Amino acid sequence: MSSKRWNVTPAEHDFMVKHQAHITRAQLTAMLNDKFGHNLSVEKVRSYTKRSGLNRVIRTMITDGPEYDWIAKHQLDTPRNELTATFNKRFGKSISIMQMNGYCQRKGLYMDDLIRNRKPVGTIKRHGRFLRIKINATQWQTLHRFTWERHHGKKVPEGFMIAFADGNSDNVDIDNLVCVPESISLVINHNNKANTSDPNLNKAIMLTEALNSMVKKPIKRLGTLRL
Repeated sequence: MSSKRWNVTPAEHDFMVKHQAHITRAQLTAMLNDKFGHNLSVEKVRSYTKRSGLNRVIRTMITDGPEYDWIAKHQLDTPRNELTATFNKRFGKSISIMQMNGYCQRKGLYMDDLIRNRKPVGTIKRHGRFLRIKINATQWQTLHRFTWERHHGKKVPEGFMIAFADGNSDNVDIDNLVCVPESISLVINHNNKANTSDPNLNKAIMLTEALNSMVKKPIKRLGTLRL
């Protein structure tokens, strides 16, 4: 990042006026640096455009006509994330993937099933806090639940959940997975009773709390609790 004062030339100003309205400041900065051989920071460009009254215009609406025709032509065999990125670059917009999905649905534009479900069974990806695994052509399941059920050969009992002994939701080793009643979630998570640096101690705390919960409120299939 350069600390040298940026003396904006007329050519640079005109370039920003022409391009800035429908792209992010990071994109504008990259374009300026590439075009004029600078090493400008995003903050420096943002500050100049603000002082100069060059306001960004977020264009989030997809219009019928050329934009619709382009989407209709390309959407059948293009995943929505790729379609959205290419569309934004071509038409200078900032459409989100969700907006693209909504527009295509309203217009009756649907991807080919083979493209929509092109990730093979067994693919693992992150969804929020947890890892998920594709279990068939259309369904995904949390990886820790899938791992526990495959190991024990049965579904997680109703009213139970799978907790992580070491607190790491990416660690789906079967020894790290503990099946406990959902009713103790508050105790083992928010009260931090099972949040020590020792996974074995955490597991013992979880199971103790689980047994206490069962004593207070008997649950059928007591034998489902497993280490």
